[in-house]
Amino acid sequence: MEIKNYYRAKTLEDAYLKLNEHSSNIIAGGGAWLKMSTSDHETMVDLSGLSLNQIDERKDSIEIGSLVTLRDFETNPSIKALGKGYISEAAGSVMGVGFRNVASIGGSIIGKFPFSDLITPLLTLNIKLKFYPEGEMTLEEYIKSKGRLSSILTHIIIEKENGKGYFKKVGNTVLDFSILNIAIYHGIHGYRIALGSRPGVGTLAHEAMDYLNQLKTVSDSDINQAVELVLNHIRFGGNEAAEESYRRELAKVYVARGLKEVTV
Repeated sequence: MEIKNYYRAKTLEDAYLKLNEHSSNIIAGGGAWLKMSTSDHETMVDLSGLSLNQIDERKDSIEIGSLVTLRDFETNPSIKALGKGYISEAAGSVMGVGFRNVASIGGSIIGKFPFSDLITPLLTLNIKLKFYPEGEMTLEEYIKSKGRLSSILTHIIIEKENGKGYFKKVGNTVLDFSILNIAIYHGIHGYRIALGSRPGVGTLAHEAMDYLNQLKTVSDSDINQAVELVLNHIRFGGNEAAEESYRRELAKVYVARGLKEVTV
């Protein structure tokens, strides 16, 4: 990768105009994942002077600047309180502490990385991504969007909700990329189930969620039925890390285990 020019933005408008001067211009987040790129870029736009590294807790939501590091996100008391700690646990599963002190939450989201251990659990919360200058969209809407992003992710807004979460990362070692990751949340809006590193990017299991959310109580047989819906409707694949059949077996075990854990 070659970057010809470096530009430190003075305002969001300044950053936006510079980003769109050339089709190969890019935003610098923490830079931890950017170094994996093999593409050349005309200009790297640095947002570090725009105060996007703060976490603000409000009455009904938590607003996270896109340059907040994964380590600050992981250890923040408001984040640790979400779902009894499963979001913080997921962030803490990303590589080592040194890496998490550099990588930003915005960079981790914007890349739509298939192996992400953060996107999967975030999908199970009610989250809005705030962009300059185009407004907001849900995390799921962003993941499904196509084409080059011309706007700038400035904040991640998480709606507070009482509930319990579950996260499971399966990897060969602690520092390896996931073979599969699974997140489940049960709150006032019902059940939300997400699977990532399939090896595709995290996705919600809508059919299983719809089935569980129309029930007044959830039994073991209902959980088994939800697991079958996950296996029937979520696409799994194989790569150098694991075969499709192994990922399906992992999903079968851990989706059931997670649903039992959050069903109270």
